[in-house]
Amino acid sequence: MEYWVSSRNIGAMCPGVFTEALACRSVFIGREQHLGPFLYNPFELYLQRVLTNPNLLVFGQIGYGKSAFVKALLSRHLGIGYRGCVLDPKGEYEPLAKGLGGATFSFGKGPGTGLNPLASLADTRSGSDSRISHHSRLDNLVLTLNASFQREVSPIESFVLDECLSEMERRGNEVDLFDIYNVLMETRDLDLRRFGAFMAEASHVAGQMALELRRYLFGDLRGVIDGPKAAPGQTVPMDRFLHVDLFSALRPESMRVGVPVFLALLSKQLARSSDRYLIALDEAWLALASPGCIGFFRSYWKLSRGYGISNIAVVHRSEDLAASGDKGSITERVANGLVSDSQTFFGSRGPPLSPQR
Repeated sequence: MEYWVSSRNIGAMCPGVFTEALACRSVFIGREQHLGPFLYNPFELYLQRVLTNPNLLVFGQIGYGKSAFVKALLSRHLGIGYRGCVLDPKGEYEPLAKGLGGATFSFGKGPGTGLNPLASLADTRSGSDSRISHHSRLDNLVLTLNASFQREVSPIESFVLDECLSEMERRGNEVDLFDIYNVLMETRDLDLRRFGAFMAEASHVAGQMALELRRYLFGDLRGVIDGPKAAPGQTVPMDRFLHVDLFSALRPESMRVGVPVFLALLSKQLARSSDRYLIALDEAWLALASPGCIGFFRSYWKLSRGYGISNIAVVHRSEDLAASGDKGSITERVANGLVSDSQTFFGSRGPPLSPQR
């Protein structure tokens, strides 16, 4: 049986096929179906209005070359001056990070190996140093505890944290969460008159927050947010390529807490940087299952043009994104929104890649 369709409707019959040459300052990705060179640069194509957004979805079964494609895309764009970041649940991007001179962050790998969300940010390529303000540091502290406690910090807790942070900043410029823990434990012995009518409640919540925070600093969840304070002039590096190793995390809490904290630090870097980033989210369904990550990814996709980033979500099937949350949940709605807010789709076809390739 034959069906006739006009060229106007052929896109619905053969989705994802694009044979027209993309004339822009691009990198070579591979060969298109007529064996011509396929060049791609999401930022240049957006500027030329070929694309309405620079976001990309990559589909394909295991062994069909998804990761190889993403690695090529990232490394070749870094070669022409862009920066890259990958959230890696499989632990396979570390050699690429080393080869590109980037940094690897691992969560849950061991005591003292986590991030310090209260540290300053530095651009290792330019050598610039940005001292973090009290407001930004408090914002990072509250976000970290929200993720750690799996709830919103209350107004009285925010008041106590603000005072504890101010106390530590009066003692020195660099601060870590061990300092906050110590001041929270000391709160009963400090002059509480600054809390006014809330003195008794402030003393109580300080002790409760110290107990909840203790697990991440001295207990079974060390290695996520227990990074040490930097020496004067030494700060958290935000390299040209950032590899977030989630494979080493031995407990789900490591990703639930570590990734939102990392994304908070990265968001501040993106907001003050004029560089363009490609941010890859491998096994995207896994990160979306973490409630603390949902808001960041939604803003990354929605505000990609303002941030100057190209988001790359890698999944086996489109259904995997929606399956990261219950039907009708905010996670499912955000996942469907990521698909709607992406205009480039890459689907790997053909036999699986052999180990030699």
